[in-house]
Amino acid sequence: MFALTIDQRGSRRGEDLVPRLLAALADVPTVLPFERTVGDEVQGLLDDADAVLAALLVVLRDGRWSVGLGIGSVEHPLPASARAARGQALLDARAAVERAKGAGEVRLAVASASDPVAARDVEALARLIGTLVHRRTERQWAVVDAVDAAPTQRAAAEALGVTPQNVSQALAASAIAVERAGYPVLVRLLEEAT
Repeated sequence: MFALTIDQRGSRRGEDLVPRLLAALADVPTVLPFERTVGDEVQGLLDDADAVLAALLVVLRDGRWSVGLGIGSVEHPLPASARAARGQALLDARAAVERAKGAGEVRLAVASASDPVAARDVEALARLIGTLVHRRTERQWAVVDAVDAAPTQRAAAEALGVTPQNVSQALAASAIAVERAGYPVLVRLLEEAT
């Protein structure tokens, strides 16, 4: 099982971003849905590696969160909410989010008491992907989003009012192809860690 604990950075100085994050994570398949646990913290339980990747991408793109991913067991029967759940995955997620707060540019950490080597590998690749996400400019995101929404790059260029060459250059600079090449590897590492 995967437990994600997500804590808002600098929450005492800014607005409460939890409702916006919960809305952004609403379509991610979970065992127990993401919910506010305490203050500015969100937690959810997942059993699918693709769903973990989807959740991480939402949080990393936003960039205003510290993320702890715990991989391990959860006590059954499951309660009605993530807030009431217990087990090693949740303890590992708590330890990971605390470590993530001091992680620098990409505040993400992974922990697994049952397989710390696998957790280290997952963390390394997730942080690499996170670095690419974090460094992408707003303009590059606009191009990536337009290309994802359009049937062709040429159509995306027309929608953006730029040349196809501008789109190609922005995609290359964004390193989106490199980032996405890492997704299946991260999913495989997550599956192997459970």
